[in-house]
Amino acid sequence: MTTSLEDILEKQCEKLEDLKTATIFIKSKNAIKEEFLKMRIVLSQMCNGIEQIRKKLVDMRKQNNQCRELLSFIETLDKRIIHMEKNIPHELIRDYNKIENSLSMKTICKKEFIQKSPIIIRNKNVEKEKTPIKDCKKILFNELEVCPMISLISEDEFNKVPKYIIGRQSLETVNDFINTINHILKTKYTFLSLGKAHARKQGDLNLYLHYKKQELDLCNDSEYIYFFTGEDYEKQMKSKLNKIKLNLITVLRHCKRLREHRIKNDLRYVILTKK
Repeated sequence: MTTSLEDILEKQCEKLEDLKTATIFIKSKNAIKEEFLKMRIVLSQMCNGIEQIRKKLVDMRKQNNQCRELLSFIETLDKRIIHMEKNIPHELIRDYNKIENSLSMKTICKKEFIQKSPIIIRNKNVEKEKTPIKDCKKILFNELEVCPMISLISEDEFNKVPKYIIGRQSLETVNDFINTINHILKTKYTFLSLGKAHARKQGDLNLYLHYKKQELDLCNDSEYIYFFTGEDYEKQMKSKLNKIKLNLITVLRHCKRLREHRIKNDLRYVILTKK
């Protein structure tokens, strides 16, 4: 097989073209490398964007499922409301509206009563005069005052208490103790006011009879005597009258809030009411 000169020259020309192309690539390798790096960055950003879109689609799928569940709940609730609307007796709705209107009138009455309370000036300080809010509250809400409450100690009274009696106790401590005693009295005499049948129903008949026996020991024809004992304090506060509390009772005796009445070994603290 013979090869002509033209074929040899054609092959040589092809090799020269290949060499030229290779030379161009070699000379431009840095530029090509930069282009490849740019393409890599662009592809990486595209991959990240696709991943974020995929996550958003997953979140949207979850939200879509939650919306479907919520729609199902709403449809069920709507059916229940329609059922209630068709089956609730009209008498019940009428009675409910009456109760709502009654409560609204009580609230309005209470606000008007408070706004109309008089104001007086004492010792160059403007103070609101004590108004019968408690009486209004009793009328509006049928709250009964089961026993007299011990009034708080004023700052002037506190300053007149001898130092050896009051010791290091503050006015706030004394009045907090008074509030505690008032709570004990209210709980005790509310229980008594509910009667023997209620005590038997609650399983506290023995306690009720015990209180009544203590009252007979302090029987007074002229007035009803309210009192509490160390046992009452311990029962409700889950702690005994320690030395500090006994000193506070001495302060209250000095300020004419209490007096002691001892029957044998039983000590009662009688509430002094202002006449």
